[in-house]
Amino acid sequence: MREINTFDELYKTSISIIENKNNSYENYSVTEIINFIRLNSEKNNLNSYYIVGNIPNYIADKIQAKTTIIKFSVDSLIKNIIEHPELTLNEYKNLTKYLNNAEYILLKSNKNLIYFKIDNKIYQFVIKKTQNSEELFITTFHKASINQLNKDIQRYEQIKR
Repeated sequence: MREINTFDELYKTSISIIENKNNSYENYSVTEIINFIRLNSEKNNLNSYYIVGNIPNYIADKIQAKTTIIKFSVDSLIKNIIEHPELTLNEYKNLTKYLNNAEYILLKSNKNLIYFKIDNKIYQFVIKKTQNSEELFITTFHKASINQLNKDIQRYEQIKR
């Protein structure tokens, strides 16, 4: 795995891979496009990542993670760009700010965290730890609704409010 130094580089790498494969998936579903890209792209490029930020130690302890560092991989960003084209580059660039200022952190299971940030908009992040608990990755980032937030608040344990 290769660490990427800036979010701009992560984004450019992801867009480049998507555009490089663009002509190949004209009538594919979103899932088929993502799977096509994963099968036909260099694994080292897909596994490259950018460090987005950190979770507080008490949250890492709560989910039994061996790290507080949150990474966003090229693979996850490609998936996210395809599944959530409504997000702007500026919203992606504010990920670190959103993570640091999350108003809600909900524990979905012992390995998934959901972050919500309310700033006239609601965003949902899913952060998952690897099987060995040594890494944390954003697996999805998207806009959510107040209904989704209220439903999740009732369903999942709140770590932060």
